[in-house]
Amino acid sequence: MTTTPELGIHWGDVTAEITSVLRDYLRINTSNPPGNEQAAAEFLAPILESEGYECEYVEAGPGRVSMRTRLHGAGAARPLMLLNPTDVVPVQEEFWDVDPFAAVEKDGMLWGRGALDMKGMGTLELLVMLLFKRLNLTPNRDIVFLAVADEEAGSAFGMEWLDQNEQGWITEPEFALNEGGMGALNLLGSNRPVFACSPSEKSPLWLKLRAEGQPGHGSTPHGDNAVERLIRALYAIQNWDRAVTIQPHTAEALQRMRDANAWAGSAPSLNRLCQTYPAFAAVTRDTISNTGATSGIKHNVIPADAEATLDCRLLPGESYDDFIKSMRDVIDDEKVDVEVVFGSMGPSSSFETEMVSVIEDVVREQVEGALVIPSTCVGFTDSRVLRRHGVHSYGFVPTLMDASLAAGVHGHNERTSIEGLNTGIQILFEVVRRFTNAQRL
Repeated sequence: MTTTPELGIHWGDVTAEITSVLRDYLRINTSNPPGNEQAAAEFLAPILESEGYECEYVEAGPGRVSMRTRLHGAGAARPLMLLNPTDVVPVQEEFWDVDPFAAVEKDGMLWGRGALDMKGMGTLELLVMLLFKRLNLTPNRDIVFLAVADEEAGSAFGMEWLDQNEQGWITEPEFALNEGGMGALNLLGSNRPVFACSPSEKSPLWLKLRAEGQPGHGSTPHGDNAVERLIRALYAIQNWDRAVTIQPHTAEALQRMRDANAWAGSAPSLNRLCQTYPAFAAVTRDTISNTGATSGIKHNVIPADAEATLDCRLLPGESYDDFIKSMRDVIDDEKVDVEVVFGSMGPSSSFETEMVSVIEDVVREQVEGALVIPSTCVGFTDSRVLRRHGVHSYGFVPTLMDASLAAGVHGHNERTSIEGLNTGIQILFEVVRRFTNAQRL
């Protein structure tokens, strides 16, 4: 689709504007830590204000600013929130092919940290707000745009802070669209485009292991070495056989793909899917990634302690306490302590709502042969905070990508397809317009 004649929208022009705005946005370094999300808020707000919006700010700490604005609707229902985090994860610049904050455009791609996670989606949401204003569309409910700080580090200066200090910002909406699910080409080896819509996500549990031992001279080994104790603990965890669980949303997703003959033949077995696709395996069990290990003060000194950091992600509904108890049993060493650094849980949203129905209808109309499936997001998002208050929150980023692009999320050479932005804005605009029954007055 190149135009929407009844509204006078030329999508090529809109995509060019998105690309221009996103290019400037990517050049703002909001790596967290330290975040510096104030710079992002001060970039986005003038764009909105130039179209007649009024913006509000909250500062949870120096430079840790979140911003929101709203399009007033007819008040027939509680608001729809368009949520987008403004921070990004740090980069290892030496492994990138381009400057990660130069917003290089080449080969039909816009490169930069945040292009996929999550400044690209934030820009799509921004343009939805601008288009509604320019087209004089009045929705049946308010539409709230929230650009929030600190999602990548646990939200202590973002959504969790708002929950404690400005809870009305959290509890006001009835529905929210956020990150968490994306469109994929050849998902799980299928032969058709699949758009994941995430009503749930795994719960983060960040742990620190600390092993203690007897210090001494490196020339005299003994059996109480903290480093060796930590290595044994990590080895035991690595070989911990955790049960495979197919939760309801995952089961429904697979069934929808089977029913649509998405594999053009017999569907692969669960075992094959888990072995071939790490992202699928991650939604079938609690996962543990070793993300760091430190010890030692000098080459010839046996240290008194050693530490490792673990990024654990639990399936929805799993208990932190039960998981930690099981881990301690697996380690089976009283001199290895397990400390909780961060944990945050949230319930799931229903996949049987008006919002999901609208998403399914719009995707089918706009992308030939496409499926919409429920997915459990393996990462955590700010939606967990909204869901704790009963807000129906969905991860839905309506751009299509292949595995090579998806690898850029938290990885090297993150980039987004400009063609994907074109598809994304058309789907997102129509979902919001149809869901809010927006009319020209």
